[in-house]
Amino acid sequence: MENKKSIRKLVKERKNTFSAADRQNSNSIIFNKIINSSDYKNAQTIFIFVSFNNEVDTHRIIKQALQDGKILCVPKIISKEQGMDIVRIKSFKDLKEGAYGILEPEDNKLKVQEKDIELSYLPGLAFDRRGGRIGYGGGFYDRFLVKTRKDSKKIGLAYKFQVFSEVPMEEHDVFIDGIITD
Repeated sequence: MENKKSIRKLVKERKNTFSAADRQNSNSIIFNKIINSSDYKNAQTIFIFVSFNNEVDTHRIIKQALQDGKILCVPKIISKEQGMDIVRIKSFKDLKEGAYGILEPEDNKLKVQEKDIELSYLPGLAFDRRGGRIGYGGGFYDRFLVKTRKDSKKIGLAYKFQVFSEVPMEEHDVFIDGIITD
């Protein structure tokens, strides 16, 4: 089993060599899998990350979920120590560039409690088929996930080259329920 540092490096290299055409095709496949899934169709309150750089594109998913009348929540980073708030948006235009260059709500007036989330779509650098997830190292999502309900579905979004047979997990890491890939 490789360590997290070497897996992170390998995935970043793979992402950097992923062509724009392949990325666009993969994003379309993932989008269609999500909006046609029973998890998506049955959930009213959804949490999703706002994609940045070369992550799986969630902008189209966000716009579709808003159009479908979902209660859509996204992260707003408070600080490395305090983590993030979960904030409802009503339009993609509610998002502005935040401290890390990632689109997020300007304020947290429409803050949502983690226990109200039915379905979460999560970022990560690497995943495995048993629910392991390697994030970016800040612990933001693990701290969020431990506060969600036990019956709240946790789904990683990834390109197929981000899925490994096994990724190293530490005591504080939270296992997810599934992965949607291209």
